[in-house]
Amino acid sequence: MAIKRKRTFGGVVFALLAVVAACALLISCLAPFLHPTKHPVVMFFGLYYIPLFVLNVLLLLIAVFRYPRSLLILVIALIPPLLMAERFVKFGREEEIPEGPSLSILTYNVGRYDAGGRKITSDEAVPGIRQLLSGQNADIVCLQEFAIKDTSLLNSCLPAYPYQARHLFKGSRWFGNVTLSKYPIAGESALTFPESRNLCLVTDIDVHGRTLRVYNCHLESNSISFTSLVKRLSHRETFTDEVLQVHDKMREATSRRTEQVSALLESEAQSPYPNILCGDFNDSPVSYTYHRLTRNLKDSFVEAGRGMGSSYSVLWPMLRIDYILLPKDFSARDHETLRVPWSDHYPVQTNVYFK
Repeated sequence: MAIKRKRTFGGVVFALLAVVAACALLISCLAPFLHPTKHPVVMFFGLYYIPLFVLNVLLLLIAVFRYPRSLLILVIALIPPLLMAERFVKFGREEEIPEGPSLSILTYNVGRYDAGGRKITSDEAVPGIRQLLSGQNADIVCLQEFAIKDTSLLNSCLPAYPYQARHLFKGSRWFGNVTLSKYPIAGESALTFPESRNLCLVTDIDVHGRTLRVYNCHLESNSISFTSLVKRLSHRETFTDEVLQVHDKMREATSRRTEQVSALLESEAQSPYPNILCGDFNDSPVSYTYHRLTRNLKDSFVEAGRGMGSSYSVLWPMLRIDYILLPKDFSARDHETLRVPWSDHYPVQTNVYFK
């Protein structure tokens, strides 16, 4: 007769921890499908998708060797996230790339030359970025948060491209988005947003006789310095206040970003040309923003990336917020994240084939 083993206190505690961790991870998987301003709690769980995923994997390993009764809970919780894993990490592909015209696209949020805590000055960052862009030699370059004191110096700060479009705001320096192209720019405009310095620079580019509409996007930032946040949260007496302030900032930013995405999608729908979206979306692949923008477009990293796709250096490898989205009939040959120190973001580049 088999003897049933009683649960130990440690086993009960571990089971409760496994249930909480599993529920948190499953809630995070709902973030792409629920409106963030109507369901803000789900949005926050979505932000912590990767750490929650890692936590559940660690608990799974512990359960295998120590607490097997909790194993099923963690296995069930990990099934939906595994379906989203390719949005963050890829191991390559072996599909054949169709023949046709090719196009190299690079997007880079230069972050006004904020190197994310690294001791790099703008005098070092500007020539570093120029050298990088010249070396990569992309056909189309989309820059966000580009900054310059005097717009007459633009050509000396950027590599030589025959065609250029820009939309800059005036502050202590001029700043905004710049698009560089080897192909003729047939038209340009700016999609700006109320009460925001974020924007999408829209250019119609004639590539091999076919006009493509390129959206150089910088969507609403959460306006949080993660370095200063850690320092501020270290003061226990103000911990609750700091958390509430962060919550309010992120809720406001997410609400604005959702409205900006709606305006962007409306503009896309009216476009007579194939649309390419590049830039800093300030949201992860487990987000409402990503879900909406990829309904009719495909992610170059998901199609052709390898390794970790993270593009934000400060919390690497947790955040991928810079993207190149392509029409369905385009094929990405590769996708590369260039780990250079000139900004708190990393540039992203892809080579594309199209009919």
